[in-house]
Amino acid sequence: MSEPLHHAPATSGRTRSLTAIALSLLTAVGLPALAPTAAQAATTADHCVVNLTRDEVTCAATQSAALALDEAASAEAGVQSVTLITLYDRTNYDPAGGTRSFVGDGSHTCSAAYSPVEFSVDRLDAAGWNNRASSVRTYRSCDIRLWDSVSLSGASSTWIDALANLGTIGWNNRAGSYQIS
Repeated sequence: MSEPLHHAPATSGRTRSLTAIALSLLTAVGLPALAPTAAQAATTADHCVVNLTRDEVTCAATQSAALALDEAASAEAGVQSVTLITLYDRTNYDPAGGTRSFVGDGSHTCSAAYSPVEFSVDRLDAAGWNNRASSVRTYRSCDIRLWDSVSLSGASSTWIDALANLGTIGWNNRAGSYQIS
């Protein structure tokens, strides 16, 4: 089993473990978990929303269904969620191959500068997404920097706002981790 997925809010300066997210994502790609939650869909679901505020993952058969389930869970928790980035398995933002959307609370907007980094996702392999992203969209003034390997190591891309084909900059099916700023 791979190491858990981590994210680090820049305001705290520390990396928090998202073991529950990693286990939920592993369940979503077909590996058994000890206690699946109601927010998880069938094991064939390949559209997941990672809620960085609630530390929860919601998966469904379609991207819109996964986002709707996350919105409902956030509303039940008394918060609004907003999408920060979406990774697509296919180019041209085609959701048919699968998506991973990362959301935060409704008040979150990324900084205009690339420093501080708002979030880091250290292990896309824990989510079954290592070397899989082919296009990316960002929202709420966020940008993304892709890293070649897990743990933010190896070569890194420039900061990306949105790109329909990561292959145009040599990053198709290459990302192992990333940062959001």
